[in-house]
Formats: sequence, structure tokens, C-alpha cells
Amino acid sequence: MKVAVIVPTFNEEGYLKSTLENLRDQTYKDFELIVKDGLSSDRTVEIASEYTSKVISERDVSAGDARNQAAKHVDQDCAILVFVDADVTLAPDVLERIVKDFKQGHTSFIVPKYLPQREIAQVNGEFVQLPKPSVRLWFAFQHWFRKYVDHYGSGECMPVDARIFRSLGGFRRELRVCEDIELSYRMRLKGRVIIDEKILVYVSTRRYLHEGIVRGLLTYLVYRIMWHLGVRQPMRATAR
Repeated sequence: MKVAVIVPTFNEEGYLKSTLENLRDQTYKDFELIVKDGLSSDRTVEIASEYTSKVISERDVSAGDARNQAAKHVDQDCAILVFVDADVTLAPDVLERIVKDFKQGHTSFIVPKYLPQREIAQVNGEFVQLPKPSVRLWFAFQHWFRKYVDHYGSGECMPVDARIFRSLGGFRRELRVCEDIELSYRMRLKGRVIIDEKILVYVSTRRYLHEGIVRGLLTYLVYRIMWHLGVRQPMRATAR
């Protein structure tokens, strides 16, 4: 099955190389890599160009918009789209397991197991060990919630059926937050959802350093409520 891996970026020179190296080391090799950059001012495009000839550098207004733009450059006979954030590390067999799951048929998208990435970050001149216990607890709760209560994926790593994705028009570009959940709700009406805990995705928790876990979660909850109520989320005026 033809696979396209799509990585949206914006000023990710500090993380992108590690992510692309990780993708290159996957056990499943038959995939094309597309990097969609939002007009970065650092070396992001230069780094991406070392790993793929498909680097699209154009303005976008959201992560969903960036993913949609990249999807337009995927071959029409591609069966699976895998959206991966620029600061994510995948277990070596992730793409192989994704293809195996989709071969079962009638699958709209897959929900992997998202885990907080162990890393050391520098804050105010001091090195901090991540993830914090509160962040680990949040990841554990989200996994439980996705598995037993509400099946939805995350843009950190979201494998979807390409045909269904195109038929639905992709992500809603006007959503800054919850665009992955909103797409999940539409996609799960078109086919079954597979919860595969053997697909391990390690997510950077760096954003919680800048905002703090409490502020970060409150921001997320406010945007999610706005989406559910149909209130327009504020858009970026410029590229990311």
C-alpha cells in the first residue's frame, strides 16, 4: 500500500533533523515524505531538503491548513496519509504496523498510543528533565479517554485513509486547536477506527515548559469549548 508521510513545520530546525532521521530508520521503507513549511526564518527548509525533494514552502494559517496543502502534492493512488509533527519520534515499526492495520479493510483512521518523550530541555539557563509527573498523568488520562470514551486521533501522528480524507475535504483550516478531533469525528462515520496500542508515538512535551501544564490545559479546554459551541477561534494574521 502506498504511504505518504506529511510533516508540517515552522521554525523547527532544533527538532526536525531528529524526526526525519527517525522516519528514515523505519522498518517500512515504501513511503514518500512531504514536508510543508510555513515560511520559516531558520534552517528548517534547508534541513528538510536533505531528506526529501518534496518540500513545500508557502504561507499557511494553521496546522490543518499546512497539512491540507501538503496532501494536495500526494499522488492520487496513495492509500494512506500519515500526518506527523516535526518534534515527534516513532517506534521503528510504526509505519509497518500502520500498513498492516489498514490491510484489514474498511478502516478510516488509526489511533496510536501517544507517550510523552523523555528529553532534557534548557529553561532560564538551567536544564530540566522532561516529562514532568503532571504531564505523564495527562497523557495517561488522554489515552484512557481515547480508548474507552471517545475515539479520536491527534495530529502528532494521525494515520488516515487517503480516499476518505480527500472526500471530506481534509482538516478545517480555520481551527487552530482541535482540528484533528473534528476531522476524527467526521472520518469515523465513514469507516471503522482502530485503537492500536502497539503503535508507539513519543511526543515532545516542550510546549508545557513555555505555557505550564495548567495554563496549557486551560487554553486547550477553552478552544475545545469554542469549537463545540461553534464560536470562531482567532486566526493567525501571519504565517506560523
